[in-house]
Amino acid sequence: MNTRYFIGIVLLTINTVYAQSITVEGRLSTTRAEFINKAGKKQTLDGVEPTGRLNILPPCTNMIVNHITSRGVAPVEKTVIYNLAYSTITGESKCWILQNLGSASAPASATDNTEGAAGWYWQFGAKKGYQYTSSRTPSSAWPAQAQVNTDWATGNDPCTIELGTGWRLPTYVEWQAVELAATNLTSLFNSELKMHAAGFLGLTGTLGERGSTVHYWSNTSYSTTHARAYVIPTLSGRSTTSTNDKDAGFSVRCIRD
Repeated sequence: MNTRYFIGIVLLTINTVYAQSITVEGRLSTTRAEFINKAGKKQTLDGVEPTGRLNILPPCTNMIVNHITSRGVAPVEKTVIYNLAYSTITGESKCWILQNLGSASAPASATDNTEGAAGWYWQFGAKKGYQYTSSRTPSSAWPAQAQVNTDWATGNDPCTIELGTGWRLPTYVEWQAVELAATNLTSLFNSELKMHAAGFLGLTGTLGERGSTVHYWSNTSYSTTHARAYVIPTLSGRSTTSTNDKDAGFSVRCIRD
């Protein structure tokens, strides 16, 4: 829609295709749009390309996600406000969620052993996540994953399904870069990503080592039975990108290009 105003003898045409509310500072609100600053120059806002056109992705600030079980990912229904931030920890600027997928809040410490900070756990390649409070949800028999040497299928990626277009699991190469930057639990928690020791679900689906070890899946398969993950195996251990049994349940931290 084009709106025309006559100002003296000047005809001013404003394209309102991307119109939205403007703040008192003369900027459009951070819900994504192009804007003209008070000096009359087109300026870039997070989510807006330098040309002034909208990026297809929302800003890397925060997002509200209504996790519902009907999508086949969330083990329970909850609404979470995820804080987001750009990080160059992988060598390139990426947008990350600053807590584990399914967690109600960011961890209070590197050894935070609360369920609210831990979030949910996934077997490699699986769509369905698991919550563990005093017991596991779902409580059905712990499944065995198909023995195929394939990467985590896009259609099963919980980050894409729950957070939307552009979100995904990190690759093995990206976790290798994190390993070089965050060599132990202290440096991992003190990084801009605030990762912590959420433990894991073992090969029978029981909780282990919450508050003392770190286990994050990549999207990368290694063999028919094992896949790549970022792991800190002991409280004082060194971080490593290792191969792990696909039947184990690990945390997920989502990334967006």
